[in-house]
Amino acid sequence: MQYKSFSIYIRAILGYFLIVLFFPLLWMQGIYLKKVVQRLPTPTDSPFGVLKGNKREFQILGIGESPMAGVGISKHSETLTGLTALRLNQSMDFQVNWKVMAQNGLTINNLNLLLGEETSFDADLILVSIGGNDVFNLTAPWVWERNLIRCIKILVRDGRKPMILFSPLPCVGRFPAIPNPLRLVFGYWELLLQTSLSIVMNSMEDAYLLEERFPDGKEFFMDDGIHPSELAYKLWSEKLASTTIEMM
Repeated sequence: MQYKSFSIYIRAILGYFLIVLFFPLLWMQGIYLKKVVQRLPTPTDSPFGVLKGNKREFQILGIGESPMAGVGISKHSETLTGLTALRLNQSMDFQVNWKVMAQNGLTINNLNLLLGEETSFDADLILVSIGGNDVFNLTAPWVWERNLIRCIKILVRDGRKPMILFSPLPCVGRFPAIPNPLRLVFGYWELLLQTSLSIVMNSMEDAYLLEERFPDGKEFFMDDGIHPSELAYKLWSEKLASTTIEMM
């Protein structure tokens, strides 16, 4: 892990150097992007639900940034957590109790602060989607890795052993709304942080990484060209549910 991480750190330092060289252009594109990107709301209903079943109770907690918060989705039951709960309820006939604890704009550090406020996590399965805002903020891979490890340790404190399933980073380098060369920069940083995420997950016994990443295509994005569409949520939740069943 140390050798692989060191290689990523060197590439990150090189990336920072190149970003400094082209900073004026990238900064102007970033300002323009903030002005023109459509602002989509998050669901306003209760971020939890119960799906009745004839077998055991199964608790799901969804945590993270905007994809988990359901930006652009009208109801929490139609978000990633709600849909994954529905798939498991239909497939396993479990009574599934689900809850969303996510906010638009969170970084991994913000997420850890939010989780630190909770006394415990009563969940059999914890779904995590994080990293897009860390790409936007150009979070250093060494900081990202340290915070990922801290996040997992928070989730398993008090001796709890939930299944923790991380999703890959959002495909920031393919967001239709972002122009080049800014998209290339974010795509490079996405690759660095995604590689670091894989390294951390492979070194931890308490967490797993979803392998599936979704292809290009405007149908996988909301109108803002940033957030996942309903089709993306459908495919994503199906993969989360099937992976959970394989892990059980």
